[in-house]
Amino acid sequence: IEIITNPSVKYEPDGATGIINIITKKNYLDGFSGIVNLNAGMYGQYGGNLQLNYRLNKFNFVVGADYNKRARPGSVENKRNTFSNDTTYFVNSNGDSERQFTSKNIRAGIEYNPTKNDFISLSGRFGTWDMSNNSTLRYDTWTEPEFTDFAYNSIDETKRGGGFYSIDGVYQHNFSNKTPNKTGMSKKKGFSPSRIHNLKLKVNYRHRNNDEFAINELRSLTDTLIGGKKNVEKGPSESIRIHLDYSLPLRKKDKFEAGFQSRNGRSHDITELYLLNIGTGGLELVPEYSNNITYNRNIYALYALYAGEAGKFGYQAGLRGEYTDRTITSTGEDDFILNRWDYFPTVHLSYSLPLDQQLMASYSRRINRPRGWQLEPFVTWQDAYNVRQGNPNLKPEYIDSYELGYLIKFNDNFFSFEGYYRVTHNKVERVSSVYSADVMLRTFENVGQDFSLGIEAMLNLNLFSWWEMDISGNFFNYKVEGELYDEPFKRTSTNWNSRLNNTFTLWKNGQLQINSRYNSASVTAQGTSSGYYSVDAAFKVNFLNRLLSANLQARDIFGTAMRERISEGQNFYTYYKYKPKAPVLMVTISYRFNNFRPSRKSNGQNGGDQEDDF
Repeated sequence: IEIITNPSVKYEPDGATGIINIITKKNYLDGFSGIVNLNAGMYGQYGGNLQLNYRLNKFNFVVGADYNKRARPGSVENKRNTFSNDTTYFVNSNGDSERQFTSKNIRAGIEYNPTKNDFISLSGRFGTWDMSNNSTLRYDTWTEPEFTDFAYNSIDETKRGGGFYSIDGVYQHNFSNKTPNKTGMSKKKGFSPSRIHNLKLKVNYRHRNNDEFAINELRSLTDTLIGGKKNVEKGPSESIRIHLDYSLPLRKKDKFEAGFQSRNGRSHDITELYLLNIGTGGLELVPEYSNNITYNRNIYALYALYAGEAGKFGYQAGLRGEYTDRTITSTGEDDFILNRWDYFPTVHLSYSLPLDQQLMASYSRRINRPRGWQLEPFVTWQDAYNVRQGNPNLKPEYIDSYELGYLIKFNDNFFSFEGYYRVTHNKVERVSSVYSADVMLRTFENVGQDFSLGIEAMLNLNLFSWWEMDISGNFFNYKVEGELYDEPFKRTSTNWNSRLNNTFTLWKNGQLQINSRYNSASVTAQGTSSGYYSVDAAFKVNFLNRLLSANLQARDIFGTAMRERISEGQNFYTYYKYKPKAPVLMVTISYRFNNFRPSRKSNGQNGGDQEDDF
């Protein structure tokens, strides 16, 4: 497993975090193999999956299916004050909320090695997905100085889902390695995979339906229906991605890589608002809050990098250029058109010291593109006191990341220490403002810049043959500054987070793992978010020579993983608290047969839950 915090230009630059590269051992055993997993947990969580492999000579056939239902119940508390002229409006709410996610799909694929230098795979996935959020909240509202109060219950039901399918194809050709050895003969055995001269083509297509409805029903404390609304959003989305990557080893330890990548996406959304007519008891369409919107986005990228070693000194430098072509068409609005070139350089340096020590330095430029729903130019009512609106003029975030690190390996342990400095330009935040009297509007704005200057350390210790410990910590100074609603601001905080993982081998086939983490409070452009602490544990037992295993997991054992945030601005103050029910217990039973090993070559993961940014 490779953890890459500053990825090279070969990888898509989206996101501020790094990537995890999993390199698996080759498995060429012919025959039939597979794995079955079954799981069940508290709050109605259950599921299972099956994957079967059949390998015969140069072919490998894969079929699978899975079903999963996950739930996250909790309690919600909101407090809000808004100010208009000489009147203060108070809106408080509290109650229970539950989020659920359900998915089911089937998949199949074939892999073929026609020669030792060629690999072909084709796979497909088909299924459905469903997300829901149900809540029952009591609202208490009043005004000052003229005291008028009102209390009622708000019952909300939101569902989003639909069908999806995907197709993935891969072709890779390894050119013959003709580097002569000392005897003048060609080397064809024992060379490193990183020295292979190859060309790889990956194509994947995704199609997904996104149908959503949200029903908000208002009832008096005596359960009389007093109001309600229904929001409907529906429409398909599709995307196609093409990656063509080329790698050429040069000299003894150098290599040149280049490639072309494209991402083409399209989505169409129809939104409608219906209000309850108390007199007739029916829902009536409100045309001014109904919209038809289409997104088209294409990204074309070229990249090249050179990497090598000179003695103890290692180096890598690359440049990636991306052209974005995006059009947003909305009812009653002019088209929002974007044509933009972006450039992403990366530099990586390393120097090997005695006794398995290494110094490293790197720089990368990355991007966070806004998602489609963040760009919607129209107003959508969420409930009686909240509306949301996207911002089609939202600019992407650009992140400049500088890192300087040290790594030492000793016996079976390692220690790493890293200093970093990251600057985010066009910082995007969800912001609030008063829409009217006691109604709040939430949207997205480029608020300015944020800066993170800190250190991060990681220590892996094999204390005993039965006890392994991983400790990591991150300490940094955080600052966000800019201008919001014509008012300059500057907010700072000292942030830190930590993780502690202990793995105990209790006996040959029994293992206990305890994880804990802490995230400190932090500032935002309009307020603060609280810190939280949680402890998780898992107990695993293997049977039948490790073919059968049982795993008991407990999440948030002490019920401390609550979220709180405060937001303040012109004429408003809000407080939000969410406390999930805890602990959550889950049992998983797994059975492997005939030395099952999953294939990673086709990279056909993430079927229905992938969402492109725009």
